[in-house]
Amino acid sequence: MTDAPTFETLVLTVRDGIAVLTLNRPKVRNAIDDVMRLDLKAAIDHIGGDRAIRGLVLTGAGAAFCSGGDIRGMQERLEQGARAGELGWWRQREFHESLTKLYNLGVPTLAAVNGPAFGLGLDVALTCDFVWLADDSEVAVNFVRRGLVSDGGGFFHLPRRVGVAKAKELFFSGRTISAEEALALGVADKLLPAGELVAKAIDFLKGFAEHPATAQAMAKSILNRTFELSFEQVNVLASEGQAFCYSSADHQNSIREFFEERERARKAKGQ
Repeated sequence: MTDAPTFETLVLTVRDGIAVLTLNRPKVRNAIDDVMRLDLKAAIDHIGGDRAIRGLVLTGAGAAFCSGGDIRGMQERLEQGARAGELGWWRQREFHESLTKLYNLGVPTLAAVNGPAFGLGLDVALTCDFVWLADDSEVAVNFVRRGLVSDGGGFFHLPRRVGVAKAKELFFSGRTISAEEALALGVADKLLPAGELVAKAIDFLKGFAEHPATAQAMAKSILNRTFELSFEQVNVLASEGQAFCYSSADHQNSIREFFEERERARKAKGQ
């Protein structure tokens, strides 16, 4: 395992093989600025390249998870005039590449939403495989309040969790929902006291780490595409993945261990 790098706007630690990536701009409720975008890119690349890391917990410093895009950046766009769209396209293109890497990361990922998650902050949380909320937190896809639309994957992730009609209601209204409603709708998967979130999230992901990494990564790569593919196409991917797994050291070692354990049990009974 390589040493975790340091960042201006993030804190990355690794505990028992599980990476904990903390958005660390608490004075502005962890709003995402251009520096954090670059830091997130570097952090995700590092985590993806370290095979000793078997899971990722994403959380926020202080009382908020993430308040969304930095309002100062919005103010700067007012001064950019006609160039705002052009510059924004390049910025979003680069950030989308980072979010795509997070979505396709070959290990289980969990957003431990310790406080409010609004706009782009909620988009980032939804990019993870699992979303756990502090039981006193609130979330909102509130882009419409600033005359904007979701630009961090929310249009992809939210309908898959709550259905198209409910997603439309949340996007059109921009309303804030409680942790309890988020859980009932399926926006979140679990509620916990904020102080327990990260520790329980680490334990949860450690449970997955007991099993072979390659099979999990293969399963995730197929599951991430299953709504866009036909039954036949999913089965083709599954067959290709299974053929690869047949020859993997993980599978072969598992079969050997199974027969060795069965032989030990047989001999023990014979005694």
